[in-house]
Amino acid sequence: MIAIIVIAGLAHGTIGFGFPLVSTPLVALLVDIKTAVLLTVLPNVAVNMISILRGGNWRESIGKYWPLALWVVAGTLVGSRLLLTVPHEPLQIVLALMIVVFLLQDRLRALDWSWSKRRPQLAACLFGLTAGVLSGAVNVAMPPLVIYLMTLELTPIALTQTLNLCFIAGKSVQALALGVADAMSQKLLYASLPLIPLAAAAVWAGLRLQSRISGESYRGLLRKVLAAIAVALVAQVAWAMIRAR
Repeated sequence: MIAIIVIAGLAHGTIGFGFPLVSTPLVALLVDIKTAVLLTVLPNVAVNMISILRGGNWRESIGKYWPLALWVVAGTLVGSRLLLTVPHEPLQIVLALMIVVFLLQDRLRALDWSWSKRRPQLAACLFGLTAGVLSGAVNVAMPPLVIYLMTLELTPIALTQTLNLCFIAGKSVQALALGVADAMSQKLLYASLPLIPLAAAAVWAGLRLQSRISGESYRGLLRKVLAAIAVALVAQVAWAMIRAR
């Protein structure tokens, strides 16, 4: 867990987002998806708080796109309920699929999304709710949010701040919802508290490394690692099904 949190924090600090995308599937290889989400949700809130405070000029991002975060919160409540009630194997497959969607987002952005500019409120609702459900169920909301925000042609800082605003709103509500769900969920949340300063330190280290690492090289390595994780998640579920027979 310590190694995973450090790696995810470094990744987030280097590119501005990605902590849940790296940490959740890696932890899910060791434990079930519900435990993975519970152990990473509070460190995720701390990491997003650091990211959202960077860069300034919040009016361009938070002041303009805060309604998107409300839709993410609504979807997160639904996704959190799924996390508590649905067997973990289907959720693990969904997590692997979300990694694949993230890896294919360049191709998806090439599709015609012009309707989102003509119907901005509808687009914010659909993309926000979808991202929230995925965030609550498998802790990965980035693919739909990135696709939507890219169509708006935001600056890199505004995009990062808006993403992290959505993440912190959704994760805060999810932590509260899971914390009152049952005693075991509360214990896992308490157990994750020591990981919060570790995640924060890793993010600050990633920020220091940001100017020293080639962005293209880093993204290439990240894509390969995530592809391997997605294959491992699917293989793990397949092996469990074979053993059950």
